[in-house]
Amino acid sequence: MSVSVTTATSAPGAPEDVVGHRGWFGALWRSRNGRIGVIIVGIVLVAGLLGIWGITPYGPDAQDPSMVLKGISLSHPMGTDQFGRDVFSGTLQGLGVSLEIAFLSVLIAGVIGTIGGIIAGFLGEWTSAVIMRMTDMMFAIPTVLFALAIVTALGPGIVDSSIAIGVGWIPIFVRVVRSPVLALRESDFVRAGRVLGFSRLRLLWRHILPNVAGVVAVQTSLALAWAIVAEAGLSFLGLGPPPPTQSLGDMVNNSSSLASIAWWTLVGPSLAIVIAVIGFNLLGDGLRDASDPRTRTR
Repeated sequence: MSVSVTTATSAPGAPEDVVGHRGWFGALWRSRNGRIGVIIVGIVLVAGLLGIWGITPYGPDAQDPSMVLKGISLSHPMGTDQFGRDVFSGTLQGLGVSLEIAFLSVLIAGVIGTIGGIIAGFLGEWTSAVIMRMTDMMFAIPTVLFALAIVTALGPGIVDSSIAIGVGWIPIFVRVVRSPVLALRESDFVRAGRVLGFSRLRLLWRHILPNVAGVVAVQTSLALAWAIVAEAGLSFLGLGPPPPTQSLGDMVNNSSSLASIAWWTLVGPSLAIVIAVIGFNLLGDGLRDASDPRTRTR
């Protein structure tokens, strides 16, 4: 993966920096995958926010015995479930819960993993050895099993599920960030900074971190897609947020036995998972193209 390197002489806030940022966003929009990903993720985020804020056609938990297992209609665009609840409203709430957990878990993994990767790559020697051996130990356990063990110990809930999923992705961020940092620490502008007497903290903050931002952005988008799938899996197994909060995985689990007689109860939450995952993956592809200097100059 290519890393975009800025020169040490570029002053923050200078006109060329602004142009560079515009070029970066322009490259993202010129990428077909990136453009589609931005649109899909935008729709997903709006739908998730509506669910979080409770702006839904019906209450997600509102039951109507007279509307049990009704098919798709104008009043219920995704039909109703076995309790007479509106599937569309439940899907919006479930999507909001999934996005909350996904963003919080990736925030945990991204911050800790990025710091660990920068430290391991920049300081090197025994510090790198300790951090990388710890990540190897975490890699020895499959990520899903690692999340299952943590959420079982902590209990179900949005924060607990976020911690369980986030911890499993920390070593991935460490490895992804460490590789470009190893190359950047031997670059001319970092060596020039050492000669000028710049502190390690200044070199890390002003020169190393900005140049790994593209790598982190790509990995963040891909991690969000995986986190949504992981949250759905935990909820499917009954380890997600407890009732009355609906989650996409829990909705899929409850409707799986009804697929033969009420297929619409399964389509709504499943479609939301698929669309969200596709959107974040396409966005990740677009971010990867935008962070490649060969693409940005086209």
